[in-house]
Amino acid sequence: MKRSAFTDSLYIQNEEHPTMPPAPTYGELPNRLLTAIEVAEFVGCHEETVRRAYLRGVLTSHRFGVRGRRFHPNDVLDWIKRGAPTRVS
Repeated sequence: MKRSAFTDSLYIQNEEHPTMPPAPTYGELPNRLLTAIEVAEFVGCHEETVRRAYLRGVLTSHRFGVRGRRFHPNDVLDWIKRGAPTRVS
């Protein structure tokens, strides 16, 4: 089996990969767009509550494809501050 010269290179074998700093988070939310299920788990409500909130215009969402919706972490935190129905534990 023939090996390529590129994979056997000492440069590739000895190269140290720099570690990336962790992405900033908003509260405990990741720094990416979230699905309705992820928002519901974070808030502590049912995912249908999240869907009703964006259908009423209370929670801002972004469309992905025909039926997909995603939520920005800042919008979710703003919704919580304005009185999202959360579960107290």
